[in-house]
Parts: sequence; structure tokens; C-alpha cells
Amino acid sequence: MKWSKSAARAEAPPLDEWPTFDYSTLSDEDREFLENRELAVRMLIEGAKYADISIVTGVSKKQATRMTKTCLSTASDGRIMGFRGVLPFTRMGRNIRRSEIKSKRRDQQGGMACAMQDTLARFPDLEKKLVAQIRKEKKAGLIPEFKIKGSHLHRLFLNELEKFDPTKSGWPFSTKYKGIKSVLVFMQDLLKKNFGDAVRARGGSDAKAHFATGSGISPMIPFSEPFDAVEIDAYHIDALFTVLFKTPIGTEVESVLERLWLIAAVERLSTAVLAYRVVYRTEVTAVDVAGVIRDAICKRWVPKELTLGSLSYPPGGGFPSGIIPEAEGAVWTATLLDGALVNLSNLIHDTIRKESGFIVNWGSPGHFERRPNIERTFKQITENIFLRLPSTTGSDPKSGRATDAADAAKRYRIRADDVDQLLDVAFAAHNGLPGQGNFYNSPLETLQQLLSGPSPRAMIRKLPLSGTTRARSLLRRTTCTVRGGINSGRRPYIQYENVHYTNAVLSLSGGLVGTELTIYIDDEDLRSIKAYTSNGYELGVLSAMRKWNLTKHSLATRQAIFQLVSRRILVLSQSEDPVQAYLRYLAEQVALSRKGGKGSAKDATNLTRVAKEAGETIPSLATPHSTASIQAEPLGGARLRLVPPSGKRYKVNNR
Repeated sequence: MKWSKSAARAEAPPLDEWPTFDYSTLSDEDREFLENRELAVRMLIEGAKYADISIVTGVSKKQATRMTKTCLSTASDGRIMGFRGVLPFTRMGRNIRRSEIKSKRRDQQGGMACAMQDTLARFPDLEKKLVAQIRKEKKAGLIPEFKIKGSHLHRLFLNELEKFDPTKSGWPFSTKYKGIKSVLVFMQDLLKKNFGDAVRARGGSDAKAHFATGSGISPMIPFSEPFDAVEIDAYHIDALFTVLFKTPIGTEVESVLERLWLIAAVERLSTAVLAYRVVYRTEVTAVDVAGVIRDAICKRWVPKELTLGSLSYPPGGGFPSGIIPEAEGAVWTATLLDGALVNLSNLIHDTIRKESGFIVNWGSPGHFERRPNIERTFKQITENIFLRLPSTTGSDPKSGRATDAADAAKRYRIRADDVDQLLDVAFAAHNGLPGQGNFYNSPLETLQQLLSGPSPRAMIRKLPLSGTTRARSLLRRTTCTVRGGINSGRRPYIQYENVHYTNAVLSLSGGLVGTELTIYIDDEDLRSIKAYTSNGYELGVLSAMRKWNLTKHSLATRQAIFQLVSRRILVLSQSEDPVQAYLRYLAEQVALSRKGGKGSAKDATNLTRVAKEAGETIPSLATPHSTASIQAEPLGGARLRLVPPSGKRYKVNNR
């Protein structure tokens, strides 16, 4: 189509919106030259005659037309070129070879300009295959390499080209290096042309996550108010710790634990840490995440009793729930969770979300940039504490790991009990430390000014208080059928996780047999549950029967006990505390594993976790086969009557 000045003027955006060119770094001569070219384009768009343009600027009609076409064309950034197109030798299209490629002597120099472009223009399918390999596009059954190298791409180029030129008489077969440099340049130019495609095809997980940030586009949801959002994530602590055990003869031994987990909740706007937990387990569970949420909402922070040397809380440090009255019991609007924890969604989404009313935002796995504050906090804690310990395992398997980290943990007695004190002080110091993101106020000062300053910025939503803090504990809810009856003579009860529950009211309420009760469960303490009838009538607190109500234990501990019972490894009598029997079993396993040199870290971690959640001291290591309720080998079926954990009830007889 013939170019028309009137059509170009009609389609051109206003000159004030055109991208400009910076002349400040040019010499006076070059500046005058480019300014005249820009003025010629301006005059043409404003409707001046070519003769007038030539008289004023010295630019001919042909030059003015060509420059205007360039300025109105689309640049690589998606906008028009604008006045950037006045720069001489500005090309908008790819170079094209106009002469035929002739044969070339092996060591002859030159004569092959644009040979690669000419070859790809003649064989467009070849270019599509090369682009698909570089960008890792899955087309027509193509399986691209993870990160294809230039040499491998060159080999693919030659193999495909042989199909079109079986005689191998033309370029690049007639050259010394067979066009490998041209292929490498083509590959680099393609990667530079689209940064996003290059990162997705060549970058690692960290690069892809970083690519999602720094776009210059403001987020749709800015989270500009306090407690608009809270970030929650889990972090694998990069250090080994020990726990102290006592032997039956009174001596002490240090046993190394498995690497622990740290879960924390960080307020988005102020970056204040609301709550945290250390998890003595190989994997984080929904109960752990729910516990951190309950701590952040319901628990009031009180400084710990510090026993580590000169360790002390810094002035102005602490946690919002213990420093700012308005922040105690506060509920946020959105919870930003790691997509890697999506397997925990049932408890978090179906129970905690409904009771608290916040929104759950499950992010994509590996995209840590969605939670920048908690990631930055974990990084600071790691650098300030864990990577400085002689028992550190390093930030990755190839760097930072201390030599003989396990031996160092034993030698220097780096105890797991000290982790809570270190983290409590570190997080308290973080909350009291001024930062640039808070305009050189600390997170606590920021929240205090926004919540209780001269002009509070927001009114925080809180869960209602109704007599006790238990009403605010965000418990899990389910239904159970009341069992028992007159014919059997069994008092009414319910069964939850293979254990019977009842109380004085339920045990005399024969009319409730066969009906369903709504129960509220604290997965961290299954000694008792609260029950309601279908019409909302409260029956009070139901206690676990058969000694299950003596020692505090979690859902994970109970399930672990019944797994051992179902396998006939652990034998429970009706007269003993099953949690204490489990603790003795774990102590024996630690003693056996220390003797055999295998599995001690896992066994020691489980023993420490159960003892901590029960609030008990870690029992002494038992000698092998010293506990009557533990059987190392499966028992015979005739000596023990058991029902698997999925059964209705269980019954065990003392040996």
C-alpha cells in the first residue's frame, strides 16, 4: 500500500505522547543534526509542506518520509518508536540478503553476510523448530531439552538442514565451522528479544520467582491497611540440635535431632512477626499451621524466662499481642500461604477460615515473591542465628555446611531447648528494629501508630470474647454418633479417634443414643472435647476414657500410638497411661538405635516432640526389653485381641 502523509497524520498519536530522545550527552554538532531531523518529523505530522521542511531543517522529502515511517512503526517495547526513530541507521526489520550465496573456499574470509537469515527465510519450518527448542515449546510431539546448549542446537540445525539439502553443497556445509557462530548468535538474539521467555526457558526456580517481581505495575490488591493480610510460611532450620537423655545408671548422653521446622506468621504492612512455632517433625502438618494461626489470634505474648547466659530482650522489642492492646485478638482479612502447603487446605480452609472469616490465598509452589516479608524475615533469622552456629547445615547442600555438624552439635551441646529462647529474642528484636520499609519506624511503632495513635487508621476486627479464651481457640468441628444402650447396659458415649468420650451428663442421657453430637476438637490436646446436641444444647466437656485423659497429647501422637497397637508392637493395658507407655517405647527405641547406630535422630525427635506437647520431662533411656508394655517382635494373634485404628473400638489385655 502506498504511503500517504494524510493517512499517517490521521493515525499518529499526539506528538506530546511520543517517546523522546535524550540529546544531553551529544556534542553540539550531533545535537543540532538530530534536532533538525526531529523538527522535520514534527513539521510533517503538523501538516507542513515538504518545501518548507527542507528550507527550515535541510531534510529532503525522501528523508522526512522515511524517518516518519520509522517513528510511527512499532518498537520492541510495544510502543511506537516516536522520536527515537530519528537516530540514523535505525532498522525496524531484520537484515535480508539480496544476492545469492556462492560457494566459498574453506579458509576464505567474508562473503557470508546474512547467510543465516537467508537460510531460515527459505526454510521457515527449520526456524520454528529452532525457536521451539530454545523456548522449550511443546509442539507436535516435540520434547525439548531442559537447557539446550549452543553446540546441541547447532547439531540439530545441521541435521534438519540435511533434509532440505542432502548434497550438503550450500551454506553452512561449505564453511569451516559449519555456521556454528551464526547459530549461537541466533540463539542469543532470540533469548534477548523476549526476557520473559528467556527466564521461563533458561532460568531456575529462583529466577522465575524473581521475574514475577519488579514489573513496575502496582498490585491489584495493595494491602495498605494494618492486618489486611498475614503471610504464613514454613522454613527448614539450617542447623542440627541435640537433646539431653539420661541413662538408667544416671549418666547423660547427647543425641542429635533431625532438622527442625519453623513456622511463622508476619503482618504484611508492618512486617511484624505475630507468632511462631518450632516443629519437631520431619514434615509440617495442618495442625502446626492451625496452631500458629491460633497463637497469632488468641495468645497474648509474655516474655520467656531466659536461661542462656547474657541473652536478653532488647529495649522496645516484643510481639504485638503483648505490647499493643489493640492488636491482641486481632483477625486479619487475607492469609497468604505457600502453595507447597496446599495439602493442609482442609483444616485451614474448612475450619479456621470459616471461624475467623479471613480469605485464604494459596499461591503457586516455588513463588516465594508473593510473601516477601516472611521470606526476608526467615533470611535474617538464618543469617543472624542458624548459619553462625558450628552445627549449621548450610543454606544449600553444596555450600555453608559445617564440617561434622552432628559432632559439633554434641560437642558444644547446642540444645533444641535453646531454640525457643533464641527465636523469641530474635523475633522480638526484629519487631523493635527500625527499617526503611516502615519509614525508619519499627514494626511495633508502625502498628501502634496505625492502631492507637492520635488518629487511628483502621478499626481491627476481633473474635468475640465469651467467658473463656477456649471460645476463641478456633477448634475443629465434626459430628459423632452417641452409642450405648439399655440392652447392652453400656452408658452413652461417643468415639473419636478410637477413644471413648463421655461425662456425667451424657452417661445418663439414654435418649441421646443413636443421635449425632457436634463436637469441637483441639488437635493439640485430645484429653477432652466439647459437645453439643443437634439443636445446639451444650452437654459440656467430654473426657477421654481409659487413662487417655491423663497426659496431654496431640492427634499425631494418638494416631502414632494406634499404628503401633495395630501392628502389635505396643501393648496397652487398661490400667496404664497410653501416652506414658508410648514415651517409654520411644525411649527404648532411642536406646536401641544408639546402640545400633541407626535411626537415632528420628527416634530422638519423636520422643522430644511427644514429651514437649505433653509438658513432661524426657524419660530416661530404658534398657532393652525393660518395659513390660513394649514388644519388639509382633505378638501371636492368640495372646492379644486388637482392632485396627479404623475399627469401632479396641481392647487389649495385660500380658
